[in-house]
Amino acid sequence: MTPNIKYKINDLKNYCVNDLPFDGFEIASKNISPNILVILKLKEQFKGKKLSLHSQLSRIFSCNEHGYPEFTESEMYFLKYEIMLSKIIGIKQLNFHMTEMPIGLKEKIKFEQIMNYAKKNQIEMIYENHVCSAKVILDILSMFPELKFCLDFGHLNLAIKKNKFGMGLDEFINKIKKRIVNIHVHNNYGKIDEHNSLDKGNFLWKDVLKKLNDSTLKNIIIENHGNNNEILKDKILLEEFYK
Repeated sequence: MTPNIKYKINDLKNYCVNDLPFDGFEIASKNISPNILVILKLKEQFKGKKLSLHSQLSRIFSCNEHGYPEFTESEMYFLKYEIMLSKIIGIKQLNFHMTEMPIGLKEKIKFEQIMNYAKKNQIEMIYENHVCSAKVILDILSMFPELKFCLDFGHLNLAIKKNKFGMGLDEFINKIKKRIVNIHVHNNYGKIDEHNSLDKGNFLWKDVLKKLNDSTLKNIIIENHGNNNEILKDKILLEEFYK
């Protein structure tokens, strides 16, 4: 099955859903005011579109690493807010990053409660890799068997090029392909997270998409930070790949 091709909106204030020909979008939570009138306006604006939300939290539970474990409670409340925000607007998926350090039983229980809250409200929780090792990713997915996965091409390329990944790409893909539902597509040259278009970088994106041919992939979300022409170019490249 050909996945849906979506676009991640970086600036809601200056974006109109008719600017680019997409049936689906990912919206950054940080761009949405916690004002019910604003939220209802967005609900109307994006009516009928296939939507996901990207959490404003950077790396859940990383507050432990920085010496502020009590901030965990704030993170859990914020996730609940984002789940309810998604429900009101009609968003079906919440994409988030997790700490790159091991988490304990207390954190596991707290996040299981969030997973249950999301399930109750029919929101799918999607864990996205950052610039980290394969072991970190696989440990989180093992800890939460119902959690789905978003593979970020740009972050993956940086992890590999910076020798942080620690696993062959084929082996990793085989381990995550039954958990993956989303991909964030953008490219870079392995030094910084440039969010370039797919043809501007050294990540072999076509090879990875071929490896995911029999996966559970549903959505490909364009996350390059270029102009409309570059975004449309990526859309065309993806559509040609799946012909």
